[in-house]
Amino acid sequence: MRHIDKNRFRDAVSHFRDDDGSTWEQLKEAQFNAMNGMTITEKKEYIRTHAVWNKLQPIMLSLSHNKCWYSEAPIGNGDLEVDHFRPKSKSKQKVDYTNPKSNSTTHKENGYWWLAYNWDNYRLSGALANKRRRDRLSDCDEVKGKGDYFPLDLENGRVADDEENCNCEFPVLLDPLEPDDACLITFDKGIPIPATNDPADVDRVKQSIFYYHLELDQLNKDRKIVWDDCVEQIMDAKEAIDNAQNAAERRSLIKKCYKELRKLVDSERKAFTSTAKACLMIYAEISGYKEWLKNLVRTL
Repeated sequence: MRHIDKNRFRDAVSHFRDDDGSTWEQLKEAQFNAMNGMTITEKKEYIRTHAVWNKLQPIMLSLSHNKCWYSEAPIGNGDLEVDHFRPKSKSKQKVDYTNPKSNSTTHKENGYWWLAYNWDNYRLSGALANKRRRDRLSDCDEVKGKGDYFPLDLENGRVADDEENCNCEFPVLLDPLEPDDACLITFDKGIPIPATNDPADVDRVKQSIFYYHLELDQLNKDRKIVWDDCVEQIMDAKEAIDNAQNAAERRSLIKKCYKELRKLVDSERKAFTSTAKACLMIYAEISGYKEWLKNLVRTL
């Protein structure tokens, strides 16, 4: 997960124009005017059949360079989808997400319907993160994915009432629009793990891995490829630097290696850059590497 700049998102949405010249705010207002006087059931049906949020997909794709905001996986055979961070139809969470047979608790039977057309409730998601299904490439039959799930920390907050400001809520799931959240997850040889020892944050990371399906077997394999490529380049860089003939050549090689290694974490060009960054951070603590690699990691 890499942080998506909310200010850039806001600015891009402010420049959105529909085919008829309407701004996003005008389009949003038109949807709410259309729902005026409807029952909750009618509103839910209207929202289901008026998925105008897909008009913002090009903007969202450009912000992440065609990658899922949760997993950093690139767009492939299946299209990326606009996920409502706070579900638009129903909101619930498992009593025990670690137990496949656990019951679920419904927080909002009608979901956050009033946020259905709010751009800041949208996240770009791969289908396997957004929909409930099992990992078809592994032996596990457990169904994962976000779906209508939106777990909340109810010890420190409460469920928002309909049409209420949601500042009273404390979401459990990591949010790519929150820079502090994106820093809580890292990778070990491509496997997602917490980047923190704080118990509450560890739980948030583990639940995010579960609900976003981040340990999907194919994702693990793809991230392992990135990890291995990163290790190979780090070791090649070390060999070149260690074999430098003099201080001037060493400085020149370090500068060149920095340039090449930085490409591994260029979020605008690569997939799974968080995996490459995690690899660099680990090697930056190993003797023989940290003497030159640590300075690069400080600038990432």
